Amino acid sequence: MIGGSIALSLAKSGHRVFVLDLPQNEKSILKHIPFVTVSKSVSDICSEGPEVIFICVPSDKTVEVIKEVAAVAHDGTIITDVAGVKKPVMDAAKECIPKNIVFVGGHPMAGSEKSGVEAAQPFLFQNAVYVLSPLRNYPEETISSLLESIQQLGARILFMDSAKHDKIAAATSHLPQLIAVELVDLINGLSKRDENFNTLAAGGFRDMTRIASSDFAVWKDVIASNRANIDDIIDVFVKRLSDLRVSITQGKLKEVEREFENAKYGRSQIRKGGKGFLHPLYDLYVVVEDKVGVLKEITTTLADSSINIKDIELLKVREGTGGMFRLSFDTEQIMDHAAQMLEREGFQILRKEYEG
Repeated sequence: MIGGSIALSLAKSGHRVFVLDLPQNEKSILKHIPFVTVSKSVSDICSEGPEVIFICVPSDKTVEVIKEVAAVAHDGTIITDVAGVKKPVMDAAKECIPKNIVFVGGHPMAGSEKSGVEAAQPFLFQNAVYVLSPLRNYPEETISSLLESIQQLGARILFMDSAKHDKIAAATSHLPQLIAVELVDLINGLSKRDENFNTLAAGGFRDMTRIASSDFAVWKDVIASNRANIDDIIDVFVKRLSDLRVSITQGKLKEVEREFENAKYGRSQIRKGGKGFLHPLYDLYVVVEDKVGVLKEITTTLADSSINIKDIELLKVREGTGGMFRLSFDTEQIMDHAAQMLEREGFQILRKEYEG
C-alpha cells in the first residue's frame, strides 16, 4: 500500500517509475498502478540508473533487500526505506552500505487500516510528516532528488534520529494500535454473554477503535522490532491506568477532572490538518431521505467536483423517514468543499472532525 501509493503519486508527477515485486503480484500492480514499468530483477531496476530507490517491503525483509540493492546500485544512487521501526534498519545499513551509495532511512507517517497495492492512493501523503534518518551527514545537494520526490508526494520532511523516532512511535502509534485491539477484543468477549455490549459499542467506540481493523501481517514485524520501547511505554500507561483506577474507586473526582482537563488541553496542542502516526480523517454527516438513488446523488455530486471520499458508512436509517451517512475526507479543506457542494444540492450537513 505504501509502495504503491509512492509509485502512483510520483508517476502522476511525471517521473519514470520502475517497480519490482513478486511475480504473482505483477498483474495486480499493472491494474492498480498502470503508469509504471514492472522490472524483473534488482539488477534490471538498477540498470536504469534510478536517482532514488524506495524499498517498501515488510520490516523483516527490509535489511535483506537493502543489501541486495546496495550490491548492484550505481555510484550516488539514493536508497531509502519505509520501515516503521528505524533503528534496526539503520544499524544494519551501517554495516552493508558502501560509501559510494547514499542511504537515508525513511518513514512516511501516513497509512490506513487497509493493506496491499489495491489500497494504494496517490494522495496518501498529502500533509503527512515524512521522517528521514540519513546514514551519514550528507550535503543537502547529495540527497536533493529524494527531498524533491518526497515534497512532490505532498509530505512534510522531518529529520530525526532513528532511536528517538522509535521511542515516539511506540507511544503515538504502536501503543494506540494495541489499545484499540484490546478494547475491541474486550467488548467482543463481553458481547458473547450479552449482545448489548456490541449494540452500545456503535458510534464513538467504533470510531476510536477504527485501527483495530489493521492487518496483523503489517504489525507483526513492527511490534517485534520495537518491543523494548513498546514494553517501556506499556509500563507507563499501565501506571497511569492504575492511578486513575485508584482515584475513581476512592471517589477522588477532582483528580479525575484534572485528567480530563489536561487531556482536553493536550489534545488542543496536537497539530490539526496534518497526518502523523495515526491518519486523521475529517467527517461530514449527511442527513438523507429514504429514497432510491440518494447515495448515488451524494457520490455523483462529489465526483463531479473531483472530491475523493476516503470512507463512507451508513450510520442509521429508519424506513420511510431517512437516515444518515458518515463521509470521511483527507483534509479539512476537502471536507469544507464537499459540504458546500452537498448543501448546494439541498442536503442537510452536520460536521465533526475525528482524528484517529
